[in-house]
Amino acid sequence: MKTATAVRSRLRFDSLEHVTMPDGSGRVSVRLEWEGDTYEGTVGCLETQQGIIKAASQAALKAALASASEFLANGADLEVVGVKAVRAFDGWVVATRVSGSSETGEHRLLGAAPCENEQDLPSAAVKAVLNASNRVLEQRIAR
Repeated sequence: MKTATAVRSRLRFDSLEHVTMPDGSGRVSVRLEWEGDTYEGTVGCLETQQGIIKAASQAALKAALASASEFLANGADLEVVGVKAVRAFDGWVVATRVSGSSETGEHRLLGAAPCENEQDLPSAAVKAVLNASNRVLEQRIAR
């Protein structure tokens, strides 16, 4: 009997690193994995809760676009419009809006991800960006 092997067509969140610099600013690096290759995005940030989750979402999108750069030769321009952490019930939800354009038109994407505690908000921001952008990137790569 043959077994089917599923090919994962979406990026996977690998790691997030937040470093506070000596001057008081910060830096967030996000690493994504797809088919054994890793892609990293790094963005500077303000050392506030909002600044860190915004940088995490921007770094995630930067890494995601790097992973699909060979497939996006005709141009797909995505950017994080906003990111917000909301206290909901006994946990948190991070919602992010990504917008952009390609030859097929305008994209208005929304992603969300839950987390249990405040320390996990940057990771939830990364997952929210992937939830918003993976479908568009997957369609572009499939072509």
